[in-house]
Amino acid sequence: MRRLLVTVLLVLSLGGLVACRSVRDDARQQFTQQLEDEGGLPPEVAECVADRFFEERTTDELKEFFERVGLTDAEREEFKRLGNECIEALNGS
Repeated sequence: MRRLLVTVLLVLSLGGLVACRSVRDDARQQFTQQLEDEGGLPPEVAECVADRFFEERTTDELKEFFERVGLTDAEREEFKRLGNECIEALNGS
């Protein structure tokens, strides 16, 4: 019985992680598209920037970021840095 309870709890918690990941994936895809459409970045660079931006943040931090309007100066600098790093990485520098 105890083993069954542990198994059920594990399955439920993994289900939550999958649901959470799916929301993150959707947000990342939309953000990538926004970087292309509004930021003028090539698709490969936009994807790289979005991947790196999402890697460094928790789901709560991302939620907070997307709820705000506009960027902070620190975020502008971060996106500039990430863009440059991604361009260099994609060009093999």
